[in-house]
Amino acid sequence: MENQNRGNIDELEQRKKMEQLKQDVLVRFLTKEARERLGNLRYVRPELAEEVENMLMQSALTGRLKSVIDDQRLKELLQAIAQPKKEQKIKFENK
Repeated sequence: MENQNRGNIDELEQRKKMEQLKQDVLVRFLTKEARERLGNLRYVRPELAEEVENMLMQSALTGRLKSVIDDQRLKELLQAIAQPKKEQKIKFENK
């Protein structure tokens, strides 16, 4: 029982650290307007906001994100992510 409680505490601490890291990345790499847009998006489409945040965090941690993202660039990023994926159709013909 004590091991389970310790595991839960460790998991909560890990989540808290990850959330703090995510907030640090967002503050460092997004302008105020872009952070506001992302915050508004969280109310409407939380799954999309989470996807964008994770993508930004990964890019920052791997060193691919080097400049600050402004509101216009975030809009472009959101449009690229939100566009429906094209479906591939395979047609089988009987001979």
